[in-house]
Amino acid sequence: MRFSSDLLEEIRNSCDIVNIISEYVHLKPAGKGFRGLCPFHEEKTPSFMVSPEKQLFHCFGCGEGGNVYNFIMKYEKVSFFEAVEMLAKKSGVSLPANEEKENILYRKKERLSKLNNLVANYYREGLFRTPQGEKILNYLKKRGINDSTIEKYKLGYASAGWDVLADFLKKKGYSYEDLIKVGLIKKSKTEGKFLDYFRDRIIFPIFDLQGRTIGFGGRVLDDSLPKYINSPETLIYNKGSNLYSLNFAKEDIRKNNSAIMVEGYTDVLITQQYGFNNVVASLGTALTIKQIDLIKRFTDTVLIAYDADSAGNMATLRSLDLLVKSGLEVKVIVLPPSFDPADFLIKAGKKSFQTLIEESLSLIDYKLKLLYSNYNIKTIEGKVKVIKGILPTLSVMGDENELRAQIVKISEELKLTEEAIRIDLVKYKKGLKGSIPSFINPYSEPGNVKAEKILIGCMLEDEEIAQNVLKKLKVEDFSVLLHRQIVAVIIKILKDDKKIDSQKVIEYLDNDTAAKLISKILMEEIITLDEKIISGYIDTINNFKLVQERKNLEEKAKMLDEKIKKSEKIEENDLKELRKISQQLKSQK
Repeated sequence: MRFSSDLLEEIRNSCDIVNIISEYVHLKPAGKGFRGLCPFHEEKTPSFMVSPEKQLFHCFGCGEGGNVYNFIMKYEKVSFFEAVEMLAKKSGVSLPANEEKENILYRKKERLSKLNNLVANYYREGLFRTPQGEKILNYLKKRGINDSTIEKYKLGYASAGWDVLADFLKKKGYSYEDLIKVGLIKKSKTEGKFLDYFRDRIIFPIFDLQGRTIGFGGRVLDDSLPKYINSPETLIYNKGSNLYSLNFAKEDIRKNNSAIMVEGYTDVLITQQYGFNNVVASLGTALTIKQIDLIKRFTDTVLIAYDADSAGNMATLRSLDLLVKSGLEVKVIVLPPSFDPADFLIKAGKKSFQTLIEESLSLIDYKLKLLYSNYNIKTIEGKVKVIKGILPTLSVMGDENELRAQIVKISEELKLTEEAIRIDLVKYKKGLKGSIPSFINPYSEPGNVKAEKILIGCMLEDEEIAQNVLKKLKVEDFSVLLHRQIVAVIIKILKDDKKIDSQKVIEYLDNDTAAKLISKILMEEIITLDEKIISGYIDTINNFKLVQERKNLEEKAKMLDEKIKKSEKIEENDLKELRKISQQLKSQK
């Protein structure tokens, strides 16, 4: 919808920017304007300024700025249209009811939202004003849900009657067409009658980001199936585009810079009741891109608190890889078997749940823990299953340093070479998911030796890569004598301003073993020119070097310690040397 400049100016003039921003930020007078802590980045010294004269805001820390519309859009995470609507309501300015398509759609959505509000109140009356509702109320309280939570989330009860709600709304002037559009009734396939969608269920209204009622969830009290049903897809409700309770949680998510993600309604109600107000529910475990985008508006960290059965399901965990792919930090709160967050909080309390949060594992560490417990990693078959299970997560990790660290760790735990895991990762990314893992061979070469060979091949293939590699590695960093000799020749050729050529290197060395090795590297090894993978090889060599240095220091410390214990007289030089080595070992941790 397009707004006239006159209308936008009228709304702006009716909304003093200082008054509006003061609703969100504590402002203090500062010269001709006002100053406060910026709501858009962390700071201790206020650098956020608001000018009543210019009706503008600006942060000298992060650079955010603009007029009152910009502030509302940025802070509330809404569109320009929604910002105008919000400020129009605050200022009492009426928006014109023109016939443009967007406005027609907006009015339709508003009508359906108002209908849902009416229905939410109707269900609420069913909870508090009917005999069966009283039983439901007692049930909710036995589950640990208090009056404040029932009021906050507007819980209700849908009676067992077939068409009670339909009749009520018909008398209010709504057509069956309206009720079908909002998902409140459905047509019987056999008799053609219009029946209530929710019957004999506890009702959980579902809100959008602005707190408008857009749909409902319903839960049965007995063991009948389905246990839960949600409103069908409508003009205003799309399950994959919303997160339950985000309207209540958004400020606490922003403040804590983390969101706790649970599965269902009751988990949200109990978790927030215990003071964890940054909790939302995915209403099922298969997260969507739209839900992830919603979360990213407010935080870059998500704590998964699914019940033990769901959290132990690899199919469920695979859907969480989308969070990692989107750049979010994902951790898993590990609940005891047979517990969901609500049960755990009620039985163990807030402090114990906080401990679980503090001990939460990264998604990849949690998946590895599951895989290691499910498969025998001493066998080839077990290693294959672990690698296949973890590749989807490795493939979406955006932080190269973290990826390298994980590959090093996995290679050590599975006793595989880093190179083998990297090759399998490349294959997986290329879609070769059914290929035989690279580590299945009769001889598993040490990771650093393999990395040295690949780097030699890369340097022989590309002069620029050779120069870059040699900026980060010295000849002595290569562990194999023949490798050092080849690298030394490459350096000499570069110093002589000559083009690197494998034939020249072979000629320089005049060594049959070297010739065989070079031809083997160039003919058999997988040579890559990918900078990230090459950096990984360099890291492998450096990591090996550090491990060897540490082993040497530990051996030296052990020998000195034994010498001191056996000596009748302790030499001061020996003590100094031992202290020096101890410091070096500490600095390497």
